[in-house]
Amino acid sequence: GNLEEDGSGFNQFDPVLSTTGFLSRRFGIVGGLAIFAALAAVEGGEILKAFNDQTPTAGSGETVTTPSGLKITELLVGKSGSTPLPGYIIGLQAVVSVGDKIIYDTAGEKPVAFKLGQRPFQNVICEGVEEGIKGMKVGGKRRLDVPMELAPPGVDLPPGVSLIYEVELTEVLSGYY
Repeated sequence: GNLEEDGSGFNQFDPVLSTTGFLSRRFGIVGGLAIFAALAAVEGGEILKAFNDQTPTAGSGETVTTPSGLKITELLVGKSGSTPLPGYIIGLQAVVSVGDKIIYDTAGEKPVAFKLGQRPFQNVICEGVEEGIKGMKVGGKRRLDVPMELAPPGVDLPPGVSLIYEVELTEVLSGYY
């Protein structure tokens, strides 16, 4: 027995396969397209819903340490908009703490807005934040453990203590229009 002769691996009783084969033989490409249209009508809504779902998904929770010493923990992965590039206007919500003490919190306020790559830094933005938001999309949330070397200028931290930023990206605009 040759495989092609005995039909192994082919289920002649599969109703969808039997129907599509019959329609394709009977009505040619029009029959095949009719089946495709019927499937698209039935499943199309689910497919579109999946494409349009911009809800952030849970991050891995894994902490990655960059060569500069910044520790990044992905809490939520955003799915909408573009990623920040130099010159883009970035909006983010931020909670900044040293140990257990919160020193800055934008909850209930306007997001912190800044131009990525612009110097001098504005507000609580620093090298650590700029490095930490690379690759994020709107809706994404990360915890950034910013070492002294990447902290805002003028911030004195005790040795071995880092600034903790919990940032949520709220907007990424390619510039003012």
